[in-house]
Amino acid sequence: MRDLNIFRLINKIEKSMINDSLLKFTSEFVSFFRKNDYKFYVSISDKQAENKFPLIYLVSYVISKILEERLKNENIHSAGIYFGFIKKGVLHISLEGAEFMRNHQILPNSIKITINVKGEKSVLYGNDVVKSFTISIPPELKRNDLLAVLNQKNEIIALARAEIDYSSFDNLKLNQKIARNLVDKGYYLRKKQ
Repeated sequence: MRDLNIFRLINKIEKSMINDSLLKFTSEFVSFFRKNDYKFYVSISDKQAENKFPLIYLVSYVISKILEERLKNENIHSAGIYFGFIKKGVLHISLEGAEFMRNHQILPNSIKITINVKGEKSVLYGNDVVKSFTISIPPELKRNDLLAVLNQKNEIIALARAEIDYSSFDNLKLNQKIARNLVDKGYYLRKKQ
């Protein structure tokens, strides 16, 4: 049996899923990508057991020109910035994707939560965000919102899913969870090599 390994430009269906998912974060997404030349690629492989879903990569226009030539003769697995993966028709953004959006000022403040040093250490060990860790949370916060967790140096250290609405924050005890850790930068050190 031949191993499945596909690395190609996204198709119309994948583009629609990515656009719909990113528009939930910010309406600036569409105008940013119209003004700037970036292309999304998809990687599908059955060799990598952990990757059960199509992986999405963001490649600059200049690199994509070189990449398209190389793809004619070479078997490429990935290129550019790992932007996330598609599961059930939704793009689940990666830490690198969130960092890219923040660096290009298209990551909205409404999904940023800032935590203290104690919280940073805890989150980097894979723990959830509790009330005592928080320095600031967005007033627009709704349960199930995706959050970019920032440390006091304004670095994205994790992505989390909100467990509460902003309106209930003041009534929580200090040790109560406000967001579930989805992925954090400490994962790369904790995962089996």
